[in-house]
Amino acid sequence: MSMFKTVQQRLGYAPGTSAYLRSRRTRKLISNIVVVLLLSGVTAFVITRQSGGAGFSLPKSVGIANSDKLTSSPAAESQSALPEETSREAADGYKLETGPLAVTEVSDIVLHDEKRNKDLHVRIFYPVQQGKYPVIVFSHGAGGSESCCESLTRHWATYGYITMQPTHDDSIVQRRDTGDDTLRFPQAVRDALKKPALWESRPHDISFLLDSLPELQKRIPGLMEKIDSKRIGVAGHSMGSYTAEAVGGALIDLPGHPASDFSDPRAKAILCLSPQGPGQFGLSAHSFDKITRPFMGVTGSLDNLGPQANAAWHKIPFERSESGDKYEVFIEGANHMSFVSAQTLLAARSSQAAAILGYTNSASLAFWDAYLKEDPAAREFLRSDGMERASHGAAKLSRR
Repeated sequence: MSMFKTVQQRLGYAPGTSAYLRSRRTRKLISNIVVVLLLSGVTAFVITRQSGGAGFSLPKSVGIANSDKLTSSPAAESQSALPEETSREAADGYKLETGPLAVTEVSDIVLHDEKRNKDLHVRIFYPVQQGKYPVIVFSHGAGGSESCCESLTRHWATYGYITMQPTHDDSIVQRRDTGDDTLRFPQAVRDALKKPALWESRPHDISFLLDSLPELQKRIPGLMEKIDSKRIGVAGHSMGSYTAEAVGGALIDLPGHPASDFSDPRAKAILCLSPQGPGQFGLSAHSFDKITRPFMGVTGSLDNLGPQANAAWHKIPFERSESGDKYEVFIEGANHMSFVSAQTLLAARSSQAAAILGYTNSASLAFWDAYLKEDPAAREFLRSDGMERASHGAAKLSRR
């Protein structure tokens, strides 16, 4: 008897009962989440082993706080920092601890795109405290969903960002929830690699979400007058990095439509965790030539998913985009999943995994602060050797 059937019987959800019929959606959601978590963990373990320097800590979780408990913080009141503070950031790492702002989560809100006749599920984190905040849209990897990566998106929100995570059409959870009960994670990934319709729908999801910012402010009272629509960043992991690249200006070869342009000028800065090089998702050797916006890529020595997708391949978008405001973070010992989760199957390596996630959060926040908040201290950190010093050489930042 399978594990899932045993769990279903113990919970009283035997086929044919009324409880079974009423709980179909709930059972599918629980099963899907378990499958995705197990497969993600196994993938990260099989691909490589964790290693890396110590020195950065995993951001502490931030609970939902009530606005009447908020107090003013010097970090929240000033975008600038004194030179000695910049020096301390270089020594200790950039904004590693949980930020000063309490955060609220909207776990799932559905937007309907009439033009494409589709629903888009979105997860949102935003500061409780009143104010204008930049927006960061984060795109998940192939087969993933909005439920990923809160170690990044929640952490960013505590420093004064509104983060939004759409669920794309290749999501295994979404596809199962709409009736594709037999779908497995490897098949979802294969579909994402081979189906151009999925390559096209992802950047369209981002642009539709940006179109929907006024609607979100109306539907979510806590967002009213908080969204700064002139300061928007787009980020992603794995296939989500492809999505961010396309929104940022990378040209995509679709069947019958070479060099298709899905760029959205509202995106002012692009962050790619495990950037995607040429040879898949319609990306070619010259796809990145027209990326002119600020760009940061993050990869690692063990970020390998095959003979083509090695660490050098992940650096290609950085190397071939137009020079100026381009950054590449290379983390020794980081594998493909290290940038979005500190989970590891080996307890002895948990501190190393947390350190690598810390490097990712540190670099990304410095990048967002520099280009979405125009923070001079963040720009100075990006120009310095602060990443390398704070990580004891495990993380290195290149610029061009």
